[in-house]
Amino acid sequence: PCNECEPCVSVNEGRSLDVIEIDAASNRGIDEMRDLRERVAYVPTTGKYKVYIIDEVHMLTTEAFNALLKTLEEPPAHVLFILATTEPQKLPATILSRCQRFDFRKISPLEMEKRLREILISIGAEADERVLAMIVRKADGGLRDAISILDQCISYSEGPLSLETAYAVMGIVKEDELIELVQTFVDNDPAALLQKLNMLFKEGLEPGQIARDLMEQLRTMMLLMVCGAETKLVIAREQEKSIMIEQTNKLGMEWLSTAITALAKLDSENRWRQNMRIMLETTLLGLLPLNNGVVQPVKHEQHRQKTTASDKHSGAKLQAGMKHNDLSIGEVIGAWDKIMEAVKEKKKTVHAFLSACEPKEIKRDKLVLVFKEGYLFHKEKIEEQDNCELVLNCIKEILGIELGLECQIEENKPEENDALIKAEAVFGPGIVKVVD
Repeated sequence: PCNECEPCVSVNEGRSLDVIEIDAASNRGIDEMRDLRERVAYVPTTGKYKVYIIDEVHMLTTEAFNALLKTLEEPPAHVLFILATTEPQKLPATILSRCQRFDFRKISPLEMEKRLREILISIGAEADERVLAMIVRKADGGLRDAISILDQCISYSEGPLSLETAYAVMGIVKEDELIELVQTFVDNDPAALLQKLNMLFKEGLEPGQIARDLMEQLRTMMLLMVCGAETKLVIAREQEKSIMIEQTNKLGMEWLSTAITALAKLDSENRWRQNMRIMLETTLLGLLPLNNGVVQPVKHEQHRQKTTASDKHSGAKLQAGMKHNDLSIGEVIGAWDKIMEAVKEKKKTVHAFLSACEPKEIKRDKLVLVFKEGYLFHKEKIEEQDNCELVLNCIKEILGIELGLECQIEENKPEENDALIKAEAVFGPGIVKVVD
């Protein structure tokens, strides 16, 4: 495109009659596709082609795809279809076989930072160098997202774009605070860890955002460890790189892998968690070794060794003399993936039933498991004596501690009637009849 001729200008300004965009997420039925099939007969007004862009095309129904197929098989010479999707695997083979496929890739950090700098120069704006690096990390390869974030930051700023302004707009954890948070693991200091988390909560940061930012920080450390300080995959100041490399050398790749996995699991399952703050705190505490200041991942891999009889029970020896009241729920959560794997090796059906729950707390001498709402059958199967004993044996094998088991169903909080609350606020409490 020359971006100068009338067709180019009209397309860029969104007023071209020859480029039609259809949102398949809201126009996904057979009637819409039949209407489209009738419209393609009209010739373009100015250019050589009439272009139909169907966005999120995987959202179309099966009937709609069938209606579209006939047009794709024998399209008019003046018509071009562009089918855009983030999930090509959901498109029928009959559709894919009639298309040319173009896969878009993520923009590299250096290319994205270069483009953002060009935008700043073109509009005469100034920004702290660290702001661009932060926006690039936040955008994760999406240039459109990066430009949108930069635009928000500039709109919010009254002068040169500062780091503080960018943090306020994006609502993410500051780089130095992430380094300090990681340092609590290096120092093996649970008190400092909880105090640091509490400070972040007071700043208004959401637990889920803290988990995601920490996970990204650990990934950056892993990249530095594997690829070296000169890698172009990481955009950070030399001083920050130096600190992260030092922390990585002390923590080790195995700990980084365990921590990233635990945070990813926490982030993916936070929808049904009632108190994300507690779950974040217990997950991070579970990643602390609490082992006389020696930094080691809390993985208890000994139970997986099967060379000799003594090795088979080394997990129990690791915790020799330890009682249930010495065990924190965080340690259980940290080792839960290993417990689940041990259960799966012994009996896959029990593993399937156990996948519907999560450890909640240690109450007296029992581990409390909370099952998702609607999974009563799974709860009852785990409560059966043979299955219960299998789970408890796996816990003992890995953590070396004997516990009982208590199973619960997640409480379903009834939804409040917003209209009723507003009415009571105006008229006061009393007998109220709600009429639809």
